[in-house]
Amino acid sequence: MSTYKELRGLRVKYVPTDTTSPSTAAAGDVWYNTASGQLKAFVGRPAWSASASLIVAKEQLAGAGTQSSAFAAGGISGTDVQDKSEEYNGSGWASGGDLNTGRRNVTGAGTQTAGLIFGGGPSAVNSTEEYDGTSWTAGGNLGTARYASAGAGTQTAGLAAGGMTTTNVAVCEEYDGSSWTESGDLNTARRTLTGAGTQTAGLVSGGLITAVSGTTETYDGSSWTEVSDLNTARKAVAGGGTQTSALVFGGFITAVSDTSETYDGSSWTEGPNLATARRYLAGCGSDSAAVVGFGGGPSSSALTEEYNNSFQVVTAGAWSSGGNLNTARFGVAGTGADQEAAICISGYGPPDADIANVEIYDGTSWTEVADVGSPRYRGQAAGTSTATIFAGGNSDTGSGKTGATEIWNGSGWTETGDLNTAKENAGILGTTTAAVAAGGSIEPFPNYVNTTETFNGSSWTNIPATISSNMVGMGTAGTSTAGLIFGGNNHPNAWPSVVQSFNGSAWTTVAAQLTGTSGGASGGTQTAAWGAAGGPSTQSVYQKYDGTSWLTAPNLATARNNLAGAGQSTDSLAFAGGPPPGSGIGRVNTEEFTGETTADTASTIDFD
Repeated sequence: MSTYKELRGLRVKYVPTDTTSPSTAAAGDVWYNTASGQLKAFVGRPAWSASASLIVAKEQLAGAGTQSSAFAAGGISGTDVQDKSEEYNGSGWASGGDLNTGRRNVTGAGTQTAGLIFGGGPSAVNSTEEYDGTSWTAGGNLGTARYASAGAGTQTAGLAAGGMTTTNVAVCEEYDGSSWTESGDLNTARRTLTGAGTQTAGLVSGGLITAVSGTTETYDGSSWTEVSDLNTARKAVAGGGTQTSALVFGGFITAVSDTSETYDGSSWTEGPNLATARRYLAGCGSDSAAVVGFGGGPSSSALTEEYNNSFQVVTAGAWSSGGNLNTARFGVAGTGADQEAAICISGYGPPDADIANVEIYDGTSWTEVADVGSPRYRGQAAGTSTATIFAGGNSDTGSGKTGATEIWNGSGWTETGDLNTAKENAGILGTTTAAVAAGGSIEPFPNYVNTTETFNGSSWTNIPATISSNMVGMGTAGTSTAGLIFGGNNHPNAWPSVVQSFNGSAWTTVAAQLTGTSGGASGGTQTAAWGAAGGPSTQSVYQKYDGTSWLTAPNLATARNNLAGAGQSTDSLAFAGGPPPGSGIGRVNTEEFTGETTADTASTIDFD
């Protein structure tokens, strides 16, 4: 990226406002703001930014790929050696294929769709596994069994260097896609080091010899050469990049470290700190400007951070507080097209009873509107804030479970045909003229159903389609002909992660949730859905679906269940829910999710 020296001599534009457009601005742009009298430029600044956490917190894991297409494999979570792998798309983690052999202190190389892991422990192994983006298969064995080695290269041109058997080893081996061949040894035997680069242009640094080391060596395809040491010796460190543009970060120095260093082919320079100090983490990336670090210890971590060197500041997606509801409640229904147009309906609230109250959200505050005709809790809603269908539920002040259905037109409620079976906590999706209701709880309790009803704008009809099991409390997304239900509770103590897709006539099981939930918030479409919080215990977990897989995403700030949601996967809204804080009933707080954002930053150049 540009430095001040590189900026000198460039043609300077005279403009009345700062250059801010990401599509037109570039590092090195210089301009004079005639309104403020300031000379400004875009100069790259390296920084770490938080991303969505791993599915499973772990350390001593393997990682490889790029910042937007990486995999994590193996490791240890608490005391459990892992056989799971995960895939990263630049914003969240999804489940990958299981390893054939669980292992810790394992090493990785390659890409997300052509990955390689080798070695590992608890005791040194020589096995290799190859990944095609779906499943892992056995590859050729290492000549020397080892764990805590360095890795680099690709699935068909891999590099393994150093590590531990019963003692530190200096052995280096090359992989050709089927077998390993011993090559030139490291100059210094060591373990818990990190690697970068390729099979013919490799780089290793750090590790443990008899003491923590900063030794760095480069590989030319046949032999290793010692080059400039790290500024700070460290072990259990992660890294990424190439032989001439590398990054190392974290590890253990005299304590667990959050520091990083960059390498330019000749020397190391101190870089920005991680947000959280970690050791035994993994890292990968194509170069030092696009690296991702994940996992680590001293206690197993799920944290993921991205490193960028740019004038564009990246802010990860996150939840923030929105306007409070006027009435605290749980067991609430809600829906809405987006974060600035949502509706919260009925529920259970003070004074310990069903409430008829309805509120509309405009992105800033909630406003009370016309009450529902039949107050109830655990009813479900679908549609928009101006065209809503509200059906089913349970009434303490009425006759218990109900099939009552009401339509909101933006100003008032109209009663329409009841569900054929009175029920609560069904999964409802669609619009006021074309909706689907699946599952739910009927009398007597516990009596859950797997049936489906469809709505045509005035009445409900039972259809033959059934969901996979008797279920309540599912999340929903999409329409009556392209819908999705997920999670739920099939009693007495099971919260499955099953996800089913509806085409207008039949349900099909698709990729399971990462974490099963019930009574949570949800929204989106059949191919871009989201679900947040819910049961079995009060949760804050937030997950997204891309039409193929479920991915991790930043958690809500407040754990809760029996809440409601609105909006899309890029601008989600969660509100109400329980358990009650203190002695109150339900919650009033609202949370808004904003996806990853990018902003340009300019540096003012001092005239002196």
